[in-house]
Amino acid sequence: MKLALLLIVLVLPVFSVHALAQAPAAAPSKAYTGTVTADNVYIRCGPSASSAYPFGKLAMGDILEVIDEGFGWATVRTNGPAFRNIYGYVLANDKVVLSPDGQTLTVNAETDVRAPNIGADGNPDSSFKAIGKASIGSMLKVVATMNGEREKVYKIAVPANCVGYVNLNFVRRSSAGEAAKMAQSVSNAPAGTVAVIEEKTSQATEVIPATATTPEKILTEETKTETVVTETVVANPKVEAAKPAVKTTEVVVVAPQPVVKSAQASAAEKRRQSFNDLEVIWITVKAEPLASSEVGVLKDRYMILLNDSDCEIEIKNVVETRVKQLIVQIEAQQRIRQLKEMRATLDADTEQVRVLKFALEARSDYTVVGILNASSIYDGKRLPLLYRLVDPAVGQTVAYVTTKNPAQLATMLGTLVGIRGEKRYDEALRVSVIDPTAIEILTTRKSDPVTNKQ
Repeated sequence: MKLALLLIVLVLPVFSVHALAQAPAAAPSKAYTGTVTADNVYIRCGPSASSAYPFGKLAMGDILEVIDEGFGWATVRTNGPAFRNIYGYVLANDKVVLSPDGQTLTVNAETDVRAPNIGADGNPDSSFKAIGKASIGSMLKVVATMNGEREKVYKIAVPANCVGYVNLNFVRRSSAGEAAKMAQSVSNAPAGTVAVIEEKTSQATEVIPATATTPEKILTEETKTETVVTETVVANPKVEAAKPAVKTTEVVVVAPQPVVKSAQASAAEKRRQSFNDLEVIWITVKAEPLASSEVGVLKDRYMILLNDSDCEIEIKNVVETRVKQLIVQIEAQQRIRQLKEMRATLDADTEQVRVLKFALEARSDYTVVGILNASSIYDGKRLPLLYRLVDPAVGQTVAYVTTKNPAQLATMLGTLVGIRGEKRYDEALRVSVIDPTAIEILTTRKSDPVTNKQ
């Protein structure tokens, strides 16, 4: 019995040491305080320079709370003085309640905070990416009310719990003094509150929809209060020491009469904006290699204006010229593709043909197969965000791909992919579109594309 007890006493410490040795070590935290090393550095809604649009700019010396990093991007909290002039959008719906004076929002149900697309001048219709949430009970100060063609949003200061992405080439680890400064600025903020903008805008524009009895109006709400102070002179010398009476008069400047726009004026303004957008896209497409450029899609967009009987003559003249130029380019593009097809047939040993053969063999397993590229036309700024699927042999666009996760597709750019999903023709966009249910990479690209600095 004594021998058994002695063995137990000797063996137990061995098991204890072995158990401690097997305990997993805690993963090191990637969080740190970072400092911006250049001016006009974009903070984006995702870790990509091509598919994630920017919602603000940072200046040299701005101090950031970095919570993670990977693939060349720093994930940062929108917290601290660096974000005092960066805004967010909250959708105007029943999840938020606007105060009677129009200055404050109360959040009564958790709602998304969207990143404004500064590349599209903050257009609410182009600002769709959520970067955080406002929790129940949060109080947000309204900077402005903005109306898109489809949605109305409130412009607010970006809350401290949202996240953005900054290129790691422009972030270094902060010194001890810089980190202390950041910690002090955060500790001075009221606990448990969401950051709000303290400044007030002098003018807010809101579009009021037309009703059966009133036309559509654009109201500019602006009132001014002027205080006039006059001092009353007291004639009795015995009461010279008495405080002089002050009379205060408030003068209210009435807002100007609302501007009324006719339906014809609104349509003309929309046509001119569409024309200006197409001219910007025309410059971009013209600079691309002709074999793979989106000249056919651009021609269809110009044709919408050309077929509009109300289009102004000066716009129509330019549009006719653009259509003729694009038709010539489309014909040249078709000849280039025919030559490429002949070359691919003759040169069976090229890498391009091997990829084509692989793609042809894989097509039976997928709805469409092709090389995934970004689109210069459907870039999420002026038109919805779509990706192009290009035939690997001749560069022809097979279909356009919709996405709910741009960051995921951005990592597949330049690779041959097979996509399963519903392929359809979109009448509004005038292109074949596929809504993917599954995407698989079939081959890897030879080299990664050059990353945009910001």
